[in-house]
Amino acid sequence: MNAASASEEWIVLVHRGEEDSLYEAAAMAASATSLGLSVTLVWFDAALEALLSGRLEEAGSRPASAAELLAAARETGRLRSLACSASAVNARAGIERVRTAVDDIVGWPTVISLMRSASRALVW
Repeated sequence: MNAASASEEWIVLVHRGEEDSLYEAAAMAASATSLGLSVTLVWFDAALEALLSGRLEEAGSRPASAAELLAAARETGRLRSLACSASAVNARAGIERVRTAVDDIVGWPTVISLMRSASRALVW
C-alpha cells in the first residue's frame, strides 16, 4: 500500500468519551498520520472531558495509551487538535485548561468548512 498524497486530509469529530472509542480514534489518527494523511481531530463534550481529565494517559492492557498514540501522531506534524467552542465553554476544567490541551477552539462554521474541504469526514 502506498502512502497517502500530501494533500489528503481527514477531519474526525470525536464526541464519545468511552475508553475504547477514544483509543480507536487515537489509533486511527496515529496510523493515518504515519501513512502521510493530515488529520484534524475536533473534540466535543465527553471526549473533550476525557482529554482534559488525563484519562487518555491510561493504557490498561494495551501496549500504548491513547495519549501515547496521539503524541506519536503529533510528532509527524500532520495532526491538529481542535475543541468545539460550545464544549470548551461548558468544560468542567474551564476554558483556559481547554486552550492548553488543543491547538485552537473553533465554532461550527469552521468545523463545517473543514468538513467540506476534507477528503474524509468521520464521526467518532
